[in-house]
Amino acid sequence: MSVKSEKAMLKELNPEQREAALYFDGPLLILAGAGSGKTRVLTYRVALLVASRGVDPARILAITFTNKAAEEMRGRIYRLVGPRAGSIWVSTFHSACSRILRREAERLGYRKGFVIYDDDDQLRMINRIIKDMEIDTKRYPPRLVRSLINDAKNEMIDADSYRDRIEDELTEVVSGVYKAYQAQLFRNNAMDFDDLLLNTVAVFELYGPVLEHYQERFSHINVDEYQDTNLAQYAIARALSIDYPNLAVTGDPDQSIYGWRGANVKNILEFEKDYPQVR
Repeated sequence: MSVKSEKAMLKELNPEQREAALYFDGPLLILAGAGSGKTRVLTYRVALLVASRGVDPARILAITFTNKAAEEMRGRIYRLVGPRAGSIWVSTFHSACSRILRREAERLGYRKGFVIYDDDDQLRMINRIIKDMEIDTKRYPPRLVRSLINDAKNEMIDADSYRDRIEDELTEVVSGVYKAYQAQLFRNNAMDFDDLLLNTVAVFELYGPVLEHYQERFSHINVDEYQDTNLAQYAIARALSIDYPNLAVTGDPDQSIYGWRGANVKNILEFEKDYPQVR
């Protein structure tokens, strides 16, 4: 198939978009409103890293927030640079973490081939635990308990730490269910979606050589909709880029829509504090 030259790519961007797409060295913050082409810039930046900078596609990580968006970005990059796009990691945070943990999870005591529980699996298990613990489901509905456990995970609070935060009967109940839930997940060789993030952070924190491997692996990291990252996602992007700060992020603080699942708009508002040399 035909691929586009750098000149042809740049003709499809306006001057501001070109300036951002051609900035390759060091941290890059792209702040712009809805419909201004932020994702387009990130897509072309990835393509230009390959086409004009000669960066090994396997060393590029591009993160979006939905599987659909990742698929669309992957297709656009393929149309720009051809089959070389196949080696680029274009995925959501959860998919990237799953891929990392397929290789590294045994370090945390999991067996090969761990299972990933979806929301329904999670709710069924929590419901079962609540019944086994003879907790009144009318006073403490399983959905509420699940929501509070998810909130804790989004703030990177594990079951043991949650125990230290008990302040009333509700948090005491949630603490007991949370501990039992995590123990059962581990016995089942399973993780839920939040565990994919937290266990990746744990591997990076506990095993320096593993973190160094992925820091070397990804020379250029690109994150779309950075205003919607939660604490764990922020920790992953930060860990991967702290020594090799070729991190490009796009976002609009006014478009932050995932506060209900732990998104922290401070991650983008304080990007310049984390990376003082940012462009």
